[in-house]
Amino acid sequence: RGNIYELDGRLNVGIDVGADGTAAGGDPAVLNIEAGVTIFGNSGADFLVVNRGSQINAQGTATNPIIFTSEADLLGTQPNAADADGEWGGLVILGRAPINRCITGSAYGTASCEQTIEGVSNPNAVYGGSLDTDSSGTLRYVQVKYAGFEVSPGNELNGISFGGVGDGTTVEYVQVHNNSDDGVEFFGGTVNARYLVLTGNDDESIDTDNGYQGAIQFAIVEQTPGRGDNVTEQSSVAAAYGTLPSNPKIANFTFIGDNADEVFKSNSGSIGQLTNGVIVYNGECIDWDVTAGDGDNTVWAGVGADPSFQSVLFDCGNGGGGLTDDTPETPAAVAAVQADANNVYDLTDPANVSNSLIGDFINGPTESGVTAFGDESSIDPFFMNVDYIGAVENANDTWWQGWACGIGTNEPC
Repeated sequence: RGNIYELDGRLNVGIDVGADGTAAGGDPAVLNIEAGVTIFGNSGADFLVVNRGSQINAQGTATNPIIFTSEADLLGTQPNAADADGEWGGLVILGRAPINRCITGSAYGTASCEQTIEGVSNPNAVYGGSLDTDSSGTLRYVQVKYAGFEVSPGNELNGISFGGVGDGTTVEYVQVHNNSDDGVEFFGGTVNARYLVLTGNDDESIDTDNGYQGAIQFAIVEQTPGRGDNVTEQSSVAAAYGTLPSNPKIANFTFIGDNADEVFKSNSGSIGQLTNGVIVYNGECIDWDVTAGDGDNTVWAGVGADPSFQSVLFDCGNGGGGLTDDTPETPAAVAAVQADANNVYDLTDPANVSNSLIGDFINGPTESGVTAFGDESSIDPFFMNVDYIGAVENANDTWWQGWACGIGTNEPC
């Protein structure tokens, strides 16, 4: 506790054991990081890679989180901390769970379907396999600040990249702040996450790709005004839709932003289910690609075939837009929202929907008055059943306090 360690270049945890654990030269390892430890880098070349078969055991506490940050942050030399980003690389965690984007076109979701993670080269780092329950360790009470690095256009390090990570991995009470690319990106895999705080990230806050099948519950997203892209983006390989589509399930979320893009962007081959949420956004809520879901954005095909929404308050389009980014509104998206009687929206005038959030993200009387989807565990067994929408039920719900930075009454980042 209290120790500070420097990342000097790329730090590999273990040597890749392969999709089935038998790769020649493979050597698994476990990196243990104690509560209260700080780890820093000072350039985009400084990042940590947990290779397949290895684990990170980073277990902070609410009063002593583990902090990954930049040298400039520690020295206080950032010209403006509010705008600082991209000052070191980030975390890359790789596993042996199924993916649907293969290097060689192998069968989707099998051990032979592998891929190289973006942002890592010389040598590449590989992820994917067929082990749903694979464990890459534990991230608990962890902050990742001021990371992200563009190796080349479209090839970036995120705050945390999860590549083929299995649901034996524990991810909870994790914040990514001011990353220059995505906050968290899930490249396939089955890993679940709970209690996420994503603040000030420059691209998506939550990005899912390559057949991601996990569940995320209790997520606060706050974009910096004028910065950030979509709040969430779901993508996949369209050809793999019938075999292993991306199907992220997100429950109890509060998404806040003021940008020209959308909250929910659904791209090719991705389904997705958003439940018990609060959206407060100046732009439009939904960008539904023609190849999303079942590949038809004129008709909603139902839960499990197309993106769906249950018990979501849509306070968006206040900048003059609508529910979707199309005029007239995207028919499938409108039908998806109308399919659940507990969604709150207004197609005629989005400004008629307003929130009553307290301190940016704590539910007020309007949110408390929305009927919640009461059986979230039926969507995914990872979900806990709660009777409210949004990430934070009320002032007595304090899961975010102490360990995160820059939100509510917490210390600034």
